[in-house]
Amino acid sequence: MSKKKKQMMRPLNRWIYFTENLYRDPSELSEFEYDHIIYYKSDELMEIEAGNKKINWILLLILFVMFAVSIQFQNIWFVAGYLVIVIIGQVWRWQRLPKDIMEHLTDSGRRKK
Repeated sequence: MSKKKKQMMRPLNRWIYFTENLYRDPSELSEFEYDHIIYYKSDELMEIEAGNKKINWILLLILFVMFAVSIQFQNIWFVAGYLVIVIIGQVWRWQRLPKDIMEHLTDSGRRKK
């Protein structure tokens, strides 16, 4: 008999939602999956994510400019300054998400195995 250990999942909060969607574009999907539960997103959350998508593109453009400037001037302070700007942009993106993320998610009743 094999006993499977049930993995303990933390309650979903804004930070976990942000990190789960850090490397993908969440604005294109109307569903979100966490702890094998599929949630529907509210329209307000979808609008916030669309705004965050624009912020991501701006941050990506800033990174390209950073590399071009750092190659031209070969100064570490340019790189450090641009990285601070990118970090501030990511924090701003995170702060735009609602504090209670569960208010904007509705359980679809579907489960993923």
